This record gives sequence, C-alpha cells and structure tokens, in this order.
Amino acid sequence: MQWLEDKVFSIREAATNNLKRLAEEFGPEWAMQHIVPQLLEKISNPHYLHRMTILQAISLLSPVLGSDITCQKLLPVIISASKDRVPNIKFNVAKVLQSLVPIFDHSVVEQTVRPCLVELGEDPDVDVRYFASQALQTCDSAMMSN
Repeated sequence: MQWLEDKVFSIREAATNNLKRLAEEFGPEWAMQHIVPQLLEKISNPHYLHRMTILQAISLLSPVLGSDITCQKLLPVIISASKDRVPNIKFNVAKVLQSLVPIFDHSVVEQTVRPCLVELGEDPDVDVRYFASQALQTCDSAMMSN
C-alpha cells in the first residue's frame, strides 16, 4: 500500500497491478477487508498524483470485485472525485467510469454514471470535456446494445 504513494509512476503503477493480482488470488471478500478500506482512506491524499493512482487502482479492482461491491463502495468515491479541483483527476474519473460501464447495470449507468459525466462534460477544462464525451459515447453504446 505504501507503494501507491511512491514518487515514481512505474512503482505506483506496479502497486496497482499487484493489488489487482492479490484480489484475483484471494477473492473479493478478502479484498473488501484488506484492500478497499485502505484505498478509501488514500483517496483524500493532498497530492493529486496519489489520488490518480487510487482511481487507477479502483479501475483495475472493480472488475475483480464485481458490480455490487463496486457500486456500493467504490462508485461513490469515484463520483466524489469528479468534484476534485484538479482537471487531471476529473478526466481520470471520466476514463474510470468509461472503463466500468460494462460491469454496471442499466439503472446505475442512467442514474449515477451518466449524470456525473454530463456534469464533467460542462467542465471549463477541454480535456475533462473530451474524456467525459468519450465516456458518454460508451454509455450510449452500452445502452443501445442492451
């Protein structure tokens, strides 16, 4: 967990991949006890790079944890991060939401994910708007295929 706050990106990235492998090996229940609480504590880190790392970890862990755990425990954290003052965090929220659309059911996408992305689509930062629009397109595609 300390590696998530390392100064070197590749170490932080390796840490997120290790967390995913641990969750795959020991299962969602174990991950809920040993990984998720620590991630939730770290999402409020004052350093934006560390917050971005937590978003990346959430993105990698969510498919392993499944839809229920992701919706109950991690989605609120992602939505909260969409209000961050740093544009890089906000566009990473859009990217994470886009990657998670396939594991959410239709109602979660419509009631939670889409409104967040629509709001990000009105952000003053051009990159935030771009990634929000990309994620909204993924939502639309998912809704059409259902």
